[in-house]
Amino acid sequence: MKKILLFVGLIVSSFNANAQLSCAAATPITANGTFTVSSITGTYGAGCWAPGTAPKSNWYSYTATANGEVTVSSDLAVNVGPTYSDDTRLSIFTGTCAALVCYDGNDDVSGTNYKSALTFPVQSGTTYYIAWDNRWSAKGFQFTFAFNAVPCVRPSLLTINDATNVTTNSASLSWSAALGNPSGYDVDYGAVGHTAGTGTIVNTTTTSVNLQSLPVSADLVYYLRSNCGGTQSAWVGPFNLYLAKTMPYSNNFDDTADPTDGFDLGEWSLSTSSANAAYANTAPGFAFSNTSATAATNSFMFFRPVSLSAGEQVTINFQTRFLGGATDIASLNVTVGNAPLAASQTTVVQAFPSIAGGSTTYTARTATWTAPAAGIYYFALNNVSGTTADTYSLIVDTITASSVLSTNEFSASNLSVYPNPSNGILNISSDSNILLNNLSITDLNGRTVKTAKLNGDSSAQINIADLAAGVYMMTINSDQGSVTKKIIKN
Repeated sequence: MKKILLFVGLIVSSFNANAQLSCAAATPITANGTFTVSSITGTYGAGCWAPGTAPKSNWYSYTATANGEVTVSSDLAVNVGPTYSDDTRLSIFTGTCAALVCYDGNDDVSGTNYKSALTFPVQSGTTYYIAWDNRWSAKGFQFTFAFNAVPCVRPSLLTINDATNVTTNSASLSWSAALGNPSGYDVDYGAVGHTAGTGTIVNTTTTSVNLQSLPVSADLVYYLRSNCGGTQSAWVGPFNLYLAKTMPYSNNFDDTADPTDGFDLGEWSLSTSSANAAYANTAPGFAFSNTSATAATNSFMFFRPVSLSAGEQVTINFQTRFLGGATDIASLNVTVGNAPLAASQTTVVQAFPSIAGGSTTYTARTATWTAPAAGIYYFALNNVSGTTADTYSLIVDTITASSVLSTNEFSASNLSVYPNPSNGILNISSDSNILLNNLSITDLNGRTVKTAKLNGDSSAQINIADLAAGVYMMTINSDQGSVTKKIIKN
């Protein structure tokens, strides 16, 4: 579906069958073919697309007679105006009409093609409900349906989980078992834009894999396929894999290739349309979350994961604009937690409870927070506005995050001691702006076994050949503070 802001206020035959208007009366599909939807007038089946529901849906059903894959597509040349709609949305459900379960779906084929196309696995004996809707128009259209009894079935898109245990150079991927319980799975990961099958491929006999030694803080994508031994399924993907960043970090939503840059929009939306560029702080992109005239809002947008040191003080700057009326108020919280989940955002960093509507300019906002321990953190913007007179957009743009390390942490991150372990000479190097004054080495019982003056240089050497083999603690004093590092004498 086109993002529209609510500012202010194998075909074997052809059929001409109209979809029925409810799940219970869905038109059964029993053969491959082309179908015509006269207009979208039926009951909407909420579940796959929220927020941003549609007022109407039209329904079909398909009961699989064998395991395989189904392709449904409205991406047809005939679907152009004014006769047909060139903008559709597709949801696939399982379960019963009284208890539908979202199974798969597709909104837009691409950022410029608003038709829908989807291939999904089906299991023999299971009924799948196909619901078409359109938030912006009730116009009819045509679509194709094709079942293919493939020997190795691909994983289902909605059974692939978000990456977990994300660090600056590693991540864990997981998914649910594909139909037919294949003997294994192949994961292909690599740079954004690489073609499936050309990246680094790893195989697993389980439904998860831990990727290690990845490029630090890289933007990656990965694909997944079932491996049935003699045959493999088609690849599914690409799926984004954004590794944790270190500070500083920024995003203004204007990169045409990747406007989100690792942000998880959640219930927020992204506008990159030139038609809305005038509302941006830096054109054309911005993120927005709509308020409601009937209920309070509680929508999160999560930042890309960041890796922080203990005591690292983070400052987040961003710009806001609220398109409500002069008497309307929006409220926004900056939060932080250990996962991109609402339940994990346990700390409110800064509350902005009175963002006034009616302004034609942006307001700069700042929030500051200090990490209590080293780890991976997720910041978020949480729209917590109360009800407003109408549906209005709260806009956020030009987000920057920077940090200052505590003196000890700064020194530790900029001091290198090598080789470690060592038989004799230890080299100490630092950034050129750190001046090394002296050091002391203690054993694990706290006894000082060696000291040395370092004369205010930015690098030095110390000979530990006279120490007994073992583990020691070396404290280095500089003009920017002190830091202690563990060293090992072989």
